[in-house]
Amino acid sequence: MDTVQDKTYEAIYYSLWEAARRYSSFTQFRVIGKSHDDRMIPMLEIGQGDACIFCVAGFSGTDGQMTDRLTRVALELCRIYECNWTVDELYEVKKLLDQTRLCIIPVVNPDGYEICRKGYNTVRNPIFRQMLKMQDVPCDEFEGNARGMDTARNFPTTFCSRKKIHQQPASENETRALIRIFQEYGGRGLLVFCGYGKKVVYYRRDQNFSTGQRCYRLARHLKKCTRGKLEQLAIEREAQNGRRSTGRAEQYYGEMIRQPAFRIELPVNSGNKEEEEREIRDLMLLPLEYIYSLVQL
Repeated sequence: MDTVQDKTYEAIYYSLWEAARRYSSFTQFRVIGKSHDDRMIPMLEIGQGDACIFCVAGFSGTDGQMTDRLTRVALELCRIYECNWTVDELYEVKKLLDQTRLCIIPVVNPDGYEICRKGYNTVRNPIFRQMLKMQDVPCDEFEGNARGMDTARNFPTTFCSRKKIHQQPASENETRALIRIFQEYGGRGLLVFCGYGKKVVYYRRDQNFSTGQRCYRLARHLKKCTRGKLEQLAIEREAQNGRRSTGRAEQYYGEMIRQPAFRIELPVNSGNKEEEEREIRDLMLLPLEYIYSLVQL
């Protein structure tokens, strides 16, 4: 099996597609939209539950390792479901996912993923390609999509601010693809995974009292699972200070779908194969803990 460094966008796309063919009795593969450079955005649904939760990664090309890990998690969960195994002597995967299925979207921004791996010449549109080269940003530090826009901060939230002349909220194909699937499915929660140096679970508390309390309790369960920190997203203050969370997917989901939404930052060190496997397993436990906790609350 390839290590996370060996993955390509095509490998990720087809691994999800092939998983849906192999495990057709309990999975479904969907293309939820296309990027500005005409790459398809895949989603794999696992389980037969009527309700669902979303697991999303890959807003930035520089976060490609989290994309790779979430893809690995999707494939591993399919295998565990088929074998009817229990994880950590607690999570009966088949039972949990037949109550609440997982909708896994590992690469929201496939253009950025490819640019960081292969350089700007991988952009097919000649106008976009030249525009990006003129920005003089090293390709392995590039965070946007093929139009140079930040898809992670492009959602039409209450405190969303316009960053560039031609960047309106929901201006990007990738953003609109997520908005459509959120509105179509609704769901019972959103987990946005990002690769950073520390383990942090960010949660929203600026909702009505009952939803806010439930969100906080779920956040505490996730914190225990990560053995990391728990921090609240102070959205109004961050908007005033121009900080990075303004216009993010978890804010949009919480405001419009009115269900718990979290941003979970985890280290992706890739120091060695053993460490990588441990990080992937820790990542896999989070959606299982979320569904398990939903039943308990």
